[in-house]
Amino acid sequence: MAENMKLNDEAMAKANGGAADVDPYGYLCDGTVGTGTAHGTTNGVETTDYSVDGDNGKGYWASYLGDGALSPGTRVRITHVESGWNAGGYEIEIII
Repeated sequence: MAENMKLNDEAMAKANGGAADVDPYGYLCDGTVGTGTAHGTTNGVETTDYSVDGDNGKGYWASYLGDGALSPGTRVRITHVESGWNAGGYEIEIII
């Protein structure tokens, strides 16, 4: 009976959005820049966003605030931003 209850709890969590895969804030993992890019403005800040394949198996769209453009294959650190102009978004920095 306990096993059935566990399955029901898991089903309810998923049905109510409780089982969403939400990244923690802060450093997530390293990754590799892909071929996708996008330019835009977020809360008044002009950004260049890149597709990034995280070493954790997830894909991200992340802002790069450094100088110049990144080439596909560039290794980066991925951070999930908690506050500021890009709160809730992702940012990357080149691994040196």
